[in-house]
Amino acid sequence: MLHATKFLFSCLILLSANAYAEYGDIILNRTADAMREAEVDDVVFPHWFHRIRFRCSVCHENIFKIKAGSNEISMSTITEDKQACGVCHDGLVAWEPLECERCHALEEGWSSGAIQHSIREDEKKNILLGIVGTVAKPYSKFMEIGTGWHPLALAKSGLPLDKYGLVNWADAVRKKIVNPLWSLNPEDDISEHELRDTNILFTAKGDSMPDVIFPHDIHSYWLECKICHGTQDGPMFIKELGANNVTMMEIGQGKWCARCHDKIAFPISDCNRCHNHPKGKPISNSVLIRPLKVAPPPTLPPIDEPAQQNSVDSDFF
Repeated sequence: MLHATKFLFSCLILLSANAYAEYGDIILNRTADAMREAEVDDVVFPHWFHRIRFRCSVCHENIFKIKAGSNEISMSTITEDKQACGVCHDGLVAWEPLECERCHALEEGWSSGAIQHSIREDEKKNILLGIVGTVAKPYSKFMEIGTGWHPLALAKSGLPLDKYGLVNWADAVRKKIVNPLWSLNPEDDISEHELRDTNILFTAKGDSMPDVIFPHDIHSYWLECKICHGTQDGPMFIKELGANNVTMMEIGQGKWCARCHDKIAFPISDCNRCHNHPKGKPISNSVLIRPLKVAPPPTLPPIDEPAQQNSVDSDFF
């Protein structure tokens, strides 16, 4: 866990009225009309700030479905029902939702959703970008986000960064920079949290692309098995080796690994974070080898039968 002074410093800085954000943060403004009536701004939910303190499985899917837009969040839900954010923000686990500007800190005009895709309608630019790159040589979307306007609390946290300047959460855990809780109940025994260390080899179809060794350990550290194998809105992966026909095309469409990556986990454009095993390099006996899926033959359209013809008596047939 971050030591006490950094933790306190980051808490104080978060209260600043300036609305900066980090990759994976979410703009909540589906109830924008009600917010305007209440004279409050939109909300930026800081995933990073919560992730320092809690593993993903604390909230997902016990409190929130792991699908953007599928959770009903309102002040009555939070303050009266003690659901959604109110599960923790009750004055005991976290501060009570009495100071509106702590959450309602973003001026109106932004579309809802994950921060890297949130576009201000009148300016058509990312909340984080400012002026970076040129028309002739633009940065990648994620490089722009990583070099954007981070909250000072995050900038001073000392968290390791990846090549884009985004937080490298796997490194933060392995280097013991953060030690997020796995349960809201301090009496729960961490041994009850299932950690799986099985690695799986995914053979890349192209000869020039390294293969993938999927590490279960870091995923099961942050998540419970049911998140991937029994999600409320349908499992991301069938729990059977080789049963999932994972393709980069579908990942690029937001399926499979992209249910998290490109949203809250590191972007899929960081190819070598996953494609990490050179072809032909020996693997450990403990690594499971995912069988290659053989594409079924293409379905051809039915052939029209030729019209019935009268037989012809000819030496040419």
